[in-house]
Amino acid sequence: MSPDLVELYVVSDFTGETAEHVARAAVSQFGPDAVNLVRFRYVSDEERGLEVLKAAKDRNAVLVCTLVDHSLRRWFVKKAQEQGNEVVDILGPILEILGRRLNRQPLETPGLLRRMDEEYFRRVKAIEFAIRCDDGRSPEMLDQAELVVVGVSRTSKTPLSMYLAHKGVATANVPLVPEAEPPAELFKIPAERVVGLVIAPEKLIQIRRERLKVLGLDADVSSYAQWERVEEELSFAKSIMRRIGCRVFDVTNRAIEETAQEILDYIGK
Repeated sequence: MSPDLVELYVVSDFTGETAEHVARAAVSQFGPDAVNLVRFRYVSDEERGLEVLKAAKDRNAVLVCTLVDHSLRRWFVKKAQEQGNEVVDILGPILEILGRRLNRQPLETPGLLRRMDEEYFRRVKAIEFAIRCDDGRSPEMLDQAELVVVGVSRTSKTPLSMYLAHKGVATANVPLVPEAEPPAELFKIPAERVVGLVIAPEKLIQIRRERLKVLGLDADVSSYAQWERVEEELSFAKSIMRRIGCRVFDVTNRAIEETAQEILDYIGK
């Protein structure tokens, strides 16, 4: 081992993902070749703890631990310090502060976050769904959507859908264009699961002109950013929204986060 290389042992009574994430965040500040990181999982008793401590002593390793059992944690930290190893106790200080402020003891259950965090997996599924059902794709899956966003082009349907998906809402979005009848599945969904996006025509024209410039196209020639076309699209979109009977949100000069929060409040999320 290089004399400049630090051995860093991540020690956990579960998978060690939390400790490793913190450790890697710190290691990234020193370059990939500065630290040799080793993860010790499922350290749930003193016998296993002694094995890790012996290895750490032999290698003069820095220990980073997330042990939720306070007795095991305190024993481990004390032993590490007694044998001369530097140790970072990630969970201990915050658990003690919260316990004191809340006047209760922590559950001390290893892996509780991972087992309880169904929200994480729900968000992953929602994001995958939003990608599959973006911009009118996979209309046969619309009935599986928790929310369907409809509106004309450049009303931020896709970024809004992805933002809501990151909040755990399986969101599809469908563009409304006068030349194309929306998918029949859209009208079979309960109206409360559909939201429409509208925008002031002058703002939409501005957004579309900027988009055309980015694409290297002439905004003065393309009908995409002309007043008549924009009004036609918005009028068509509003007629579809009335036909569905859905809630409509005006996104003019609104940040995606603002609109998303209004929608989340509306659907009770």
